[in-house]
Amino acid sequence: MLASSKLQLMLANKSLVEKDNYYLLKDSKNHTRKTKDHNKYVLEIEARHHCIHDQNSNMESSNTTQLRSISLPSRLNPSFSQIEINLNNLKTLEPLHSSTHIHSGLASLINLYVSVDELIGSSQTQKVNLHHRNKALIEDALAKSTRLMDTYSDLVELLAQMKQNLRVLQFALRRKGMYGTYESSEGPFSDYFLSRKKAKKNMIRCIGSLEQLESKTESNHVDGENNSLSIVIDVLEEVFMATISMFRCILRNLSGKPKLEKGFSLITKLMPTSYNQPVCHKTQEIVNEADILDLTLDSLRKNIKKNECKSVEVQMVMEILHKLDCQIEGYEVGLDSFFRKLIQIRVSLLNILAN
Repeated sequence: MLASSKLQLMLANKSLVEKDNYYLLKDSKNHTRKTKDHNKYVLEIEARHHCIHDQNSNMESSNTTQLRSISLPSRLNPSFSQIEINLNNLKTLEPLHSSTHIHSGLASLINLYVSVDELIGSSQTQKVNLHHRNKALIEDALAKSTRLMDTYSDLVELLAQMKQNLRVLQFALRRKGMYGTYESSEGPFSDYFLSRKKAKKNMIRCIGSLEQLESKTESNHVDGENNSLSIVIDVLEEVFMATISMFRCILRNLSGKPKLEKGFSLITKLMPTSYNQPVCHKTQEIVNEADILDLTLDSLRKNIKKNECKSVEVQMVMEILHKLDCQIEGYEVGLDSFFRKLIQIRVSLLNILAN
């Protein structure tokens, strides 16, 4: 009877491994181009890291959620040192919601998952006996990774919807041209503002879900024995918390501020020479591209009503739309790479149970 139950458990675990391996293989085939983009993406972000780190040291970080500080035993595996470096990078980046810092954070997050997967596959972890408590550790980590996968799906869907709305507006403006006349006083903006309002509500709701997931991840901690597997799972939970924080940063970056000063004069102050970077100083809040677009569109819509639309305003909107579109695509590439690393972590954990 005991042998039969053990056989059923092994078959069930084997089925889960095969299922995750199927999704990993399917994802790899369907995302060959994105894999190449990811390699270029990580190299580019890491090249900019030192410059970003200098800016981080001068930014205020009050009233922000801090990642927990952990001391990792590097003697077990060299990967621990790299994990600690990347976790500290994410901790300094979290208060900052600009696209540049988010891209850097995604690169660090991806490196974290690679390092943790190496730890799971290390000989110290593989040699740990799978008694009840260690098995519970792995099952708890798998459950938390499943919740992260669900949150990832919601986030990717929101990004796709926002990108679609941007491209519809781009097409409408491009069709009218710089000097086109609009049939209504609202121009092509009415549908966009409605979709933008809906997207903001969905993003705020998703941020609330992330905060609930964060509290569950902290409160549902399963204590293990003082062995390498327990240490690795503790590190993995820290990485999960860092992932939640990164998701929240992306949503806050794209949802924008609840209220902003209005007027075209503010827009010109925000972009004195170019549209490449939002202005941010120690005493000034970061104004992201989504906020700049909302302000610029509002100004352009008002000028259309007054028949005072200028080609420079239309050109400015087109450039900001293009920049925001590229920014979202960059997020999608980073998130896609993260998702494949998360699947690989699940496969590695399931392999421990199956073996």
